[in-house]
Amino acid sequence: METNKFQLFIVDDDDKMAQGLEKHISNKFGNIFNVSVFNSGALALKNLNAHTGMVILDYELKGENGNDVLKAIKLKNPKTEVVMLTSNEDINVAIESFKKGAMDYIIKNDRAWKKINSTILTVLMYPVNILIREFGVNKYLAIFLLVFLVMGVGVFYVMKLM
Repeated sequence: METNKFQLFIVDDDDKMAQGLEKHISNKFGNIFNVSVFNSGALALKNLNAHTGMVILDYELKGENGNDVLKAIKLKNPKTEVVMLTSNEDINVAIESFKKGAMDYIIKNDRAWKKINSTILTVLMYPVNILIREFGVNKYLAIFLLVFLVMGVGVFYVMKLM
């Protein structure tokens, strides 16, 4: 796995759903993500590391409870954002997911992928929002500063390799 890209895991035992979501994210966001698909929570946990930025996790995995997997993800890397994606509409399950650290709880329906897009953008825009909220920086200036910083770091490492 490339660690210079934002690592995003999709954990769903429905291969069709997981592959469709992977394709959707790729089409929507291009190649800014290193997307990995896992059909079990155990396999995802085995591959989870400090660079895993987001996990889109099905609550109803075969033989596994999504909230238990969520809890294990947060224990292994508390900074990883977890989005529960499920057909389970039980409010108690959703509340339990939020208590265990889920960033969002999305019901699988015709609006789910649009909601996932919004959640991903929220995570990606977090540094920009911090600059705006904490320092009163204009949105466009914040984006410029962060792009400039990232490009500067990239140039520094390229120059270091030469």
